[in-house]
Amino acid sequence: MNLNEIQSLWNSPSNQAPDPEQERLARLFVRQLIRRRRFQSIWLIVTFAWLTVISVLVVGNLADGKLSPSIEWAVFPLLLVPWVFAIHFLRRYLKPPVSPSSGETPVAESFRAALVSTRAEQRNLKWVAALWVILIPILFVTGRQLLTAGKLSPRELDCLMVFFGGALLASGLGMAIRYFRWLAPQRRRLVGLLDGIDDA
Repeated sequence: MNLNEIQSLWNSPSNQAPDPEQERLARLFVRQLIRRRRFQSIWLIVTFAWLTVISVLVVGNLADGKLSPSIEWAVFPLLLVPWVFAIHFLRRYLKPPVSPSSGETPVAESFRAALVSTRAEQRNLKWVAALWVILIPILFVTGRQLLTAGKLSPRELDCLMVFFGGALLASGLGMAIRYFRWLAPQRRRLVGLLDGIDDA
C-alpha cells in the first residue's frame, strides 16, 4: 500500500477521488488488513507450537529428575512469562479492535480501519519490547544457574549468551525500524487524511 499515492489522490484539486479510485483505495486497505491478520494467525500458531514443545521438554526433564526446581528455578519464569504474553496476544487476536466509523464513504471506512489496525500493531510491538526487557535478566539468571548446576561449561554459556543476545538485538532492531520507519509515519498520514475528510 502506497500512502503517498493515497495522500496525493486525496489532495487533488477537486479534493474528491472518482468512485473507481475510491473503490480501489478501499480494496488496498482491506488487503493490507487481511495480510496483517493472516500474519498474526501464523505468528500465534508458531509461538504456541514452540512454547508447547519447550514446555513438554521442561516437564519431561522435571519428571526424570534432570531439572532441580530448587537450583534451576529461573527456568520456570523463563517459560511462564512468554506463555502469559502469548495468551494476552491470543485474547487480543480473538477480540480485534473495531473501527468506530459507520455510514461513511468506503475510503473513509478504510482509512479508519487502517488507523485502528496500525495503532493496534504499535501496541503489540510495545508489548513485545516489554517481553524482551523482562526476559533478558531472567535469561541471564537461568544461564548462571545452569552453569552452577554443571549443565553448561563457561564456554557454552558464553556462546549461549552471544546467540540469544544477538537474536534479541536483531529482533529489537527490526521492531524499532518497523515502529518508527513504517507504522509511526503511516499513522500520521492516516490521521492527516482523516482530518482532511472531516474538514471537507
